[in-house]
Amino acid sequence: MSTAASVTAELTGTGVRRFTRRATARRADTSWLTLGGDLLSALTTAGVVVAVLGGAFSALRERIAARPPAPATDLPGELTALVAALVVAAAVVALLSRLGPLSATPAAAAWWLPLPADRRGLLRGDLRRVGAVAVVAAVVVALPVVLAAPAAPTLLEVVVTVLAAALLALLAVGVLVLLQARSLTGWVAPAAGSLATVAVVVPAVLGTVGAGGSGWTWVPAAPDLPLPVLAGVPLLLAAGALLAADRVSGRVPAGALRDRGTAVLVASVSALSLDTRELGRALGTPVHPPRRARRWARVHTPWQAVVAGDLAVTTRSPWRWGQLAIGTALPVLAARTDGLGGVPALVAVAVVLGWSLAAVALGEPSRQAHGAPAADRSLPLGARDVVRARALVPLAGLVVVCAVSAGLVGLGWEWAALGAATAPAWAGAAVRGGYRPELDWSGPVLSSPVGAVPVTVVFTLLRGPDLGILGSVPLVIGLLLGVVPPLLLGVALGWSVLLGLVAVETAQRRRS
Repeated sequence: MSTAASVTAELTGTGVRRFTRRATARRADTSWLTLGGDLLSALTTAGVVVAVLGGAFSALRERIAARPPAPATDLPGELTALVAALVVAAAVVALLSRLGPLSATPAAAAWWLPLPADRRGLLRGDLRRVGAVAVVAAVVVALPVVLAAPAAPTLLEVVVTVLAAALLALLAVGVLVLLQARSLTGWVAPAAGSLATVAVVVPAVLGTVGAGGSGWTWVPAAPDLPLPVLAGVPLLLAAGALLAADRVSGRVPAGALRDRGTAVLVASVSALSLDTRELGRALGTPVHPPRRARRWARVHTPWQAVVAGDLAVTTRSPWRWGQLAIGTALPVLAARTDGLGGVPALVAVAVVLGWSLAAVALGEPSRQAHGAPAADRSLPLGARDVVRARALVPLAGLVVVCAVSAGLVGLGWEWAALGAATAPAWAGAAVRGGYRPELDWSGPVLSSPVGAVPVTVVFTLLRGPDLGILGSVPLVIGLLLGVVPPLLLGVALGWSVLLGLVAVETAQRRRS
């Protein structure tokens, strides 16, 4: 009886995890002293990062406060900080829904899941790790937002904000596990993307309307409630969600755990090897087939077939439309925000980030063509002709994005013309980035915090966006001047077309 009882106790989920942990510890070369040193190093690094961020945001706040208020800035800084927090939170929730939150690596799925042990105990460790990762992500998101507030926050405000963000992150993890147990997480990522799009587009539109004279009166503020209520309600909700998640974790199907574990493994390897293309494929949204077949009656030549295929790929995914909307509205949001709109360098950074996002969205056909080149080779076109045809859809889309975005930033037709003149460079950057080669691991490598990486990793990752950034130099000059001279329009168009041609012609060339 004692032997059977010991075997039964050992085959509980907690016992299997304990046995695995002890077996790993016996075969590991890491000592407690090494783990303590690594923990101390991580805490020191985190403290240095927080100190640097706090000092940088404090200095930036003082510089912004010392500048005179810029015209046509109508959004309060608190609202823009809240928008940034919502966007990052939506991205984290979408990431958790794609990768789990509960998952089993291929090794764990092959050994743990077939055992006659309760799955709830087996997955409890994963639930704790996911909760810890969510708390760290919430702190990393909330701390810069509260430090970037226009008014200098007190220590109590910082602590309460970070604590509330951590509790909300735990609440989100618990709710996601409840949805995963019922196989209902498919709508979470699209909903999070829609929330991020609305959070960026609506304030940008309202700020632009307010710049015309209606004005903005609402400033976001915390509710006037006692501190125990502000801290107690999120704590109770988070605790209840985690307890419910622990109770239903055993109902998650093994196939779902195995699939999510494979995605986690691929994403982890891609992130550590800095393979952003493979990381995007692991985290990409599924593309659903259209409800009805499309008839391309006007497609008669091979280059028209390439353009039609690129249109189908681009318009089939709703998230591509969301990326284009965010890329258009992000510079407008920065230009309409009090403090940010008066610093041309910050508006230029928002322009580069937004238009880079739009270029990435429109470069999806080029990335797919690079991953499966057999379709392009079957066409009666040369390699350069195919690349030139693939630049037409990004060019058309970026002309609209850049013209609308720049026109709303500067509130004038000359700014819209300057944005449209910059579009060829970003269209070439979209194609060049999609066809960029894989990382070359045969050459020398460089030691980094994530391991060994090729010394040419920066050149490879920036292949494409580098020419787009160079093409935006005339726009940056216009932001610094505050006006758009006619000569600048001609220079911008010639410079952008030249960079776009260089990008398209060198899209398939490899670095020697």
